[in-house]
Amino acid sequence: MKYVILDTESTHLDCEVGHLWEAALIVRDTDAPDGGDAEFWWQVRPDLATADPKALQINRYYERSLVSHMPVGHGVELMCGTEFPDAVEGTVTKNVTAADIALQLAQHLDGVTIVANNPRHDRDHLRAFMSANGQAYTASHRMEDIRCLLKGYVLGRLAAAGGKVDEAFEGEAAHHVRDWLENDTDVLAWEIVGVTQEWSTKHTALGDARCVRDVFDGIMGGILR
Repeated sequence: MKYVILDTESTHLDCEVGHLWEAALIVRDTDAPDGGDAEFWWQVRPDLATADPKALQINRYYERSLVSHMPVGHGVELMCGTEFPDAVEGTVTKNVTAADIALQLAQHLDGVTIVANNPRHDRDHLRAFMSANGQAYTASHRMEDIRCLLKGYVLGRLAAAGGKVDEAFEGEAAHHVRDWLENDTDVLAWEIVGVTQEWSTKHTALGDARCVRDVFDGIMGGILR
């Protein structure tokens, strides 16, 4: 089974208005002998004419972009180190074009199952970007939404424990589950499976993809590696 755990950053929530400017993939083939994850990360200079200023602020485009000085359609492939450097998130390994990125995306996504936080959003932006650059999106139509998986995980454990939170979960996890059950929050916390995402990596394609990967593994208990 081949999974691609991914995240994208764009200039607008609507893919018919905005454009993709950052993408990161973590490719996992559970049938491969090494069973390891391969990471890929790109930025491409988008057309900002229809950009939503709020979207650019949330994903910190002008703070993080390494391509804002380039012509539209030019981009970079970034090194995926263990940690983000303090000054710049990633080191440029080579200059690429939007067409180069679209081809690599097409090759990595061919026939895979996508795992993401809000996968429909990422799929729609990837499909629009790839189509605009002469490639076809051929990933499976069956996608894994990490928030739905986490909800199923929590409800399953609660059912097995007769609905008793303190028997199903311990410590901080029990606190977060109780907050959700009592409607203090409508979002289940990643901390339920022991994942905490650093603020500096939030709304960055690679940081968010890694977070989804860690939550996925927390839910699956390392089965799908």
